[in-house]
Amino acid sequence: MAPSIIVSKSVFDIRPFGKKSVTVGLLINRQISIIVLLECKITKKMISLDLEQWCTLMCESNYLSIINNLNSKCKRVKITDNFSYSVNIKQSSITLYTVDDYITLSHVDLQRLKQLQHCIDLYIAEKQKKLDSYQKTFDSAYALIKSDVKGLPVSCQRNEFTNQYIQNYDFNYCQLQNDDTSFLYEILQFHFNVMSDMILQDLII
Repeated sequence: MAPSIIVSKSVFDIRPFGKKSVTVGLLINRQISIIVLLECKITKKMISLDLEQWCTLMCESNYLSIINNLNSKCKRVKITDNFSYSVNIKQSSITLYTVDDYITLSHVDLQRLKQLQHCIDLYIAEKQKKLDSYQKTFDSAYALIKSDVKGLPVSCQRNEFTNQYIQNYDFNYCQLQNDDTSFLYEILQFHFNVMSDMILQDLII
């Protein structure tokens, strides 16, 4: 099974000093998706949108339609396949749904996303140029870690242990370029759970 790139890169905090923050990031999984992360002191909620969903959500007509619906009752509205939204009039909030995942953003959060749209789109375009490089970097790291995990006792080849093993993996950074180092750091910090699942699945196969 060929591994896919799994990395989250924080890009913009749209409310960094409030009681909660909304972070927009990127998920690179052969293609680039948008991550919207809503984080409070108690809870953390995340939703990822593919580029079609992101562009459709933020297009002028759809954005205005959502804003207009905040002032009137409406049933859940389908945006694209497996992507819809509903509004809460009393709280002026918008809940976005993709398959089994959902996230609720305030009216202000959505406005700020709209304001950042151009910057985010430019960032996506820049990342798309580097997908091949990211894939090679990920494949190298994946192969190294999988080889090491394969050599561990079977009793250690369980998810919790492997998670920590991957998170604390000591790479030889001197052979990596700056972008590669940053990329690997993001893999370890954000997605070692997913990466360990992929490695354990490969070992079973």
